[in-house]
Formats: sequence, C-alpha cells, structure tokens
Amino acid sequence: MATKSNIRSFRYSDETAAILEAQPGESLNAKFENLVKFCFSVLDQRKEQLAQIDAQIAARRETLCNLTKATAELAQLEKDIHAAQFSFGIVQRRAAAIAEKAEQL
Repeated sequence: MATKSNIRSFRYSDETAAILEAQPGESLNAKFENLVKFCFSVLDQRKEQLAQIDAQIAARRETLCNLTKATAELAQLEKDIHAAQFSFGIVQRRAAAIAEKAEQL
C-alpha cells in the first residue's frame, strides 16, 4: 500500500457528505479515495461513450436533414403535378372545343 503523504483538510456540503458516506470503504479517507479512483477509472470510458453518442446524433441529424430536403422536394413535385394536371385540363378543354367546332363544319 502506498504511503499517504498528502495530508489535507477541506469542507464540503451535506449532499457531498451523503455521497461520500455511501461509498465503499472502512473509513472516510478510504471512501474518499475509492470514490476518486472510481471516477477517474470510469472517466475515459464515459468520454468514449459520449463521443459515440455524439457521432450517432450527428448521423441522425444528417439523416433528418436529408429526409427534410426529400420531403420538401416531394411537396414541390406534388405541386408541379397539380399544376400540370390543371394545365392538361385546359389543353383537353381547348382540344374538345376545337374538335366540336371541326364537327360542326
């Protein structure tokens, strides 16, 4: 066991005391040391997990952006189809009118 040459005294809140008391260890010093070691050992793993989650979020945002663009393009296509149907209806009515006049001749 390493010698403990760092002697310090510090104050902390009741909330911190409750967290510290909940840690495994025989004494307050052991509980504090266990908490610090645990947090330190988990930190790199949590950073890696966070980076993976951030990458997933970025990918999902890109997918969402692409879907939004595609939806807008589909909406524009629908408007274009309605406009073409309207114009085709005009052409049909004009053709019918021309055919009717041609039959009357």
